[in-house]
Amino acid sequence: MKYCAAIACCLSLCLGSVLAAPPQVVQVATAGISSAHAPLSAFVFSPDGSTGKHPAVVMVHGCGGAYGRDGKLNARHAMWGDYLASQGYVALMLDSFSARGIKEICTTKFSERTLRESDRVGDAYAALSYLRQRPDVDAKRIALLGWSHGAGVTLDTITHQLGDAGFNAAIAFYPGCTSRNKKPERFHPYAPLLLLIGEADDWTPAAPCKELAATVAARGEPMQIVTYPGTFHDFDNPALTAQRLRKDVPNGVTPGAGVTTAPNPEAREDAKRRVVRFLTEQLK
Repeated sequence: MKYCAAIACCLSLCLGSVLAAPPQVVQVATAGISSAHAPLSAFVFSPDGSTGKHPAVVMVHGCGGAYGRDGKLNARHAMWGDYLASQGYVALMLDSFSARGIKEICTTKFSERTLRESDRVGDAYAALSYLRQRPDVDAKRIALLGWSHGAGVTLDTITHQLGDAGFNAAIAFYPGCTSRNKKPERFHPYAPLLLLIGEADDWTPAAPCKELAATVAARGEPMQIVTYPGTFHDFDNPALTAQRLRKDVPNGVTPGAGVTTAPNPEAREDAKRRVVRFLTEQLK
């Protein structure tokens, strides 16, 4: 009986989602849209065995770039790409750094960075343009998702629409909200926005994000936030196995003291469920 129940459970899980195919490597044209002077590399995760047009998600990486130490797409981006594709989305993981000759900027002081969050807004819109031309994508149902530096890109993008082009929803994992919260009157998301962040985050603190979300929501604009108690930066990264103090990062709540990264599997799984629920609601 237990064996049969296990089989039934497995079949139920398989039928409840769409299997994901290996990602396709593509080039995203940037001319006239992005500050990049060359096409950007990207990985497209597609639902396997599913025909027709699908909702889609553009994913933008943080200050560490799109790749791990082995040169392959890092574990977090691969996990989210596979997961979103398994839920029926075309997910595009964009690499903003390689075409610009950058490996990472986490270890660079804010004041010395040559690439800022606002410089990558055009990258997000270039990816949006690319997806809108794909025959397997519903051009009217495309969301944006970013982590850390890429979450800041997400906040900049969703508050600055490019002509008639625009995303239908946006999700930001642990963005930096401090400077934005100082001038909340300038922050107006044009599409529904969801923030997810750990309350113990000492790299991009949660408090300014909570204040900003409360101010924006009080104006009746579509912004919401989910915070996780006792949770640090990078909590959704499946490659993290232990808490780590990164003293090589000069930025953070206490500049020069380092920042903390740590896994939280429970928060990660909750975030995955919330992201899909949010996308389902907003990309009807």
